[in-house]
Amino acid sequence: MFKTAFKRLFKDSPNAFDFPYSIKRSQRKSLSIQIKKGAVRVLAPQQFPEAEILRFLAEKQVWIMQKLQVQTALNSQMEAVKNNAMLLCNGVLKNIIIIPSLHFSLIELPSSIELGIPKRVTPQNQASYIKKQLSDWYKQRAWDYLPHRLAQLSTQLSLHPCDVQIKQYKARWGSCNSKGVINLNSLLMMTPDFVIDYVIVHELCHLKHMNHSAQFWALVAKHFPAYKQAKSWLKTHQLQLHSFHQ
Repeated sequence: MFKTAFKRLFKDSPNAFDFPYSIKRSQRKSLSIQIKKGAVRVLAPQQFPEAEILRFLAEKQVWIMQKLQVQTALNSQMEAVKNNAMLLCNGVLKNIIIIPSLHFSLIELPSSIELGIPKRVTPQNQASYIKKQLSDWYKQRAWDYLPHRLAQLSTQLSLHPCDVQIKQYKARWGSCNSKGVINLNSLLMMTPDFVIDYVIVHELCHLKHMNHSAQFWALVAKHFPAYKQAKSWLKTHQLQLHSFHQ
């Protein structure tokens, strides 16, 4: 009876939640909520009762609203990055100042980055031109810093990779393959030093454990006790990373 009444309540009040949502059913075994780009989607088993889905949404409503608010704030920052207005550098969000120039130049200041953009660059091509120049700048900074820091931490941990590769990846900060080669994302230069250290330690630990088992995380915690804070920073700022690819 309660399930029927609960379902009728939401049927009669389609706006009972403060957000729109969709339901996607599949062969999965449990309920899950996915929030992407401000859209809420419930992932549910094929025959899962709708009343239980609504109850689940009601229980998670406060959490969902908090996540949507965070995404809204981050989306504003992401749009600023996409529009070449702001950029993360070593964890600091800096204003981008564009100055007409004869040649390209880049000057990093405490709270801003001054870009000299050649007059030959048309307004239509300016965004892609700036993104290419910034990408190259990040890569150069990454090659100047990451191999040296990797060598330092490798010595401290007594975990030694065979080689290091630095590229700009869309959806990962680093990786380690079975040959002992560590790959690092050049956009790590967007993050604070402690986050860079975490990613390097994370990949170095994969030289001993090629998985994410309890033993792996225990090793990470041993060498980098603040790893949860670093993971939280990466999760919070993931949209800024993705914005650089859009």
